[in-house]
Amino acid sequence: MNKDFFRVTLLTLLVVLSIGAIAWLSTGCNCKGIRIKPLKWFEWFYEKPDSSFTVKLDDKAAKAEKITNVSAPLGQIIAKLSNLKQEGGKLRIAYFGDSIIEGDLITQQLRYNLQSRYGGSGVGFVPITSIVAGFRRTIRHSFARNWETMSFMTPYKADYPLGINGFVYIPRNFYTAQKAIQTVVDSLADSTAAFNANEGKTEVQKYYVDTNPWVKYQYANVTGGSKQFDHYRLFYSHALPGSSIKISVDKQPFRTYNLFTGEDVKVLDLSAGIPVKEITLEFPVNNPVHTYGVSFDQSSGVYVDNFSIRGYSGMYFERIPKRILEQFQRELQYDLIVLQYGENVSNPETKSYDYYRYGMIKTVRYLQTAFPDVPILLISAHDRSIKTAGGYKTSPDIPLLIKAQYEIADSTGCAFWNLYEAMGGKDSMQKFVRNVPPLASQDYTHFNQAGANKIADMLTDFLLGKK
Repeated sequence: MNKDFFRVTLLTLLVVLSIGAIAWLSTGCNCKGIRIKPLKWFEWFYEKPDSSFTVKLDDKAAKAEKITNVSAPLGQIIAKLSNLKQEGGKLRIAYFGDSIIEGDLITQQLRYNLQSRYGGSGVGFVPITSIVAGFRRTIRHSFARNWETMSFMTPYKADYPLGINGFVYIPRNFYTAQKAIQTVVDSLADSTAAFNANEGKTEVQKYYVDTNPWVKYQYANVTGGSKQFDHYRLFYSHALPGSSIKISVDKQPFRTYNLFTGEDVKVLDLSAGIPVKEITLEFPVNNPVHTYGVSFDQSSGVYVDNFSIRGYSGMYFERIPKRILEQFQRELQYDLIVLQYGENVSNPETKSYDYYRYGMIKTVRYLQTAFPDVPILLISAHDRSIKTAGGYKTSPDIPLLIKAQYEIADSTGCAFWNLYEAMGGKDSMQKFVRNVPPLASQDYTHFNQAGANKIADMLTDFLLGKK
């Protein structure tokens, strides 16, 4: 071994230790505007947590728990539900959220609670494709791979306006998939370096097919689902002249249905006139009709549509053209809009949610122009825990986020439900995770089925004016 290497290493170590010792003994100074801090070796090991921060968090958490619910804007919903029981009729809820509600979580139990009281059979609006189709229990949903999907989470394309669920689906003669990047190595080059450079990297690969895209829906006789399909309608737009689709019910031969042309939202009633348990829709591979989804409902009762988008903040609803929202409203006639967002902007380092308050006020007012006279309910962020030296604790930004959400509701005249407080406030997510059986997953953010059902039961009471 080279002796020079040891000499250089030893000298470097001595210099570092000497500087460290001087810095540790120093009380710090401010020299010509340059502040020199004392160095505390292994401070992280022996220093106690900043108690002032804990006090501040406790104070904010306590204030968040005291933010009151606002139910006055829901008066007409409570009245209509009462009339449904007496006189019949129909009530529909558009429930928007992020991954907290995907797979029909929360909405499944809410739908069951309301339909068991006021009637109705059907899961409402279901998309053409879904990344959680295999997880959702209330309908069995499968589809071909050759659909192009665009949403709030993909780059904006003016020629492909999103539907009310924040998605649009286009039948294509191709599908895309992530493929590992394969490196071609020059035999004269450093092969190890070449492989390491692309290790774990992927690229989007396009694969062409010559089969027609299809989507299949099958009944699921579970809580919040339905044992049959009575009335089902396809929502679409931008069909070319001469466009048609094929549909099969209960594995019977396909029948052809012509589509209406035009850029407005069109509705095609596919109902067979008798209850069915399975429907399959097939679309021409080279006809880029814009499809949105299928609605499963009846002429009376209560319906809750689950509109979940993973990773979405709730801002920028303007990407759905106002005319599209108005056309969906003309057909579906929503009586209540629910917005449950916030967790995707939550960050323990955030000290102000002014930007989020501003963005969400724009969203709410935009929805109010498209759905005049339809009340909107804002549901606050729930408790979310982060790992600290003392274990899992409420993320310090959650109280700030809830305060901002309350101010959004107050500024726009919306109803407000403090889910954080309903769960139990500060550190309540710990209790949900540790409950027997558990009510939330080990990420200390997402509810499991049991936890989602518990939230839905509390929300039902709030909607009915019980709490």
